[in-house]
Amino acid sequence: MNSTMTMELNFRLYTRITWIVCLFACMSCAEQHPKLERLYCVRPDSVMDYHDLSGDSLTEFPDLSRYVIRSLDLSHNRLDTIIPERLPLTLERLDLSHNRMEGELEVKEGSMPVLRELDLSYNKLEGISVRERSLRRLILAHNNLYERVEAYNLLDYLDVSYNEYLHLSKKPFPGKGETDTFLVEGTQIKEEDIPLLLPPPPPPTLRCVFKFTTNEK
Repeated sequence: MNSTMTMELNFRLYTRITWIVCLFACMSCAEQHPKLERLYCVRPDSVMDYHDLSGDSLTEFPDLSRYVIRSLDLSHNRLDTIIPERLPLTLERLDLSHNRMEGELEVKEGSMPVLRELDLSYNKLEGISVRERSLRRLILAHNNLYERVEAYNLLDYLDVSYNEYLHLSKKPFPGKGETDTFLVEGTQIKEEDIPLLLPPPPPPTLRCVFKFTTNEK
């Protein structure tokens, strides 16, 4: 057997072994994260209104940037942060409730350009700053918030219920503060801070007075 044939056989053997190792790795990954593996089998250009990756034992933020998904459920996993670069640019609703996020979280402007709803309830966040101007609904119930909550003046709906304590020394994000729904049940708020959380009073009603004169002969 000459050296060329030996090299070819070795290459074929190496290729087969590599394929077997990859196969077992994929099978193992599929056993650990079956929902994510099923998603990876879908063509990236497929349009999905909703996709469910909840309860898939995810510990690392999956790379879904090449998919077209409008609503994504990542709840009940073990994720400790958000990586916007790995999310679909088309994402309008993101559920990250029941994960392992702690400390302070910042969502920068332009990082999720069409996101309208973000659910971060049932984590351990202490503070949050959301500057994404497309966002309209922010759910932060059952966290450990105690001071820094920025962005609610941009929202139609904000839920900070059942947090430890919420003390605001000043209005967190200067603006009109025209939040339509603000839920604080089960969260302690200083009485003097309540005006900071309310929208400004409406402008006084314009009063018009009409005077009529007559020309008498």
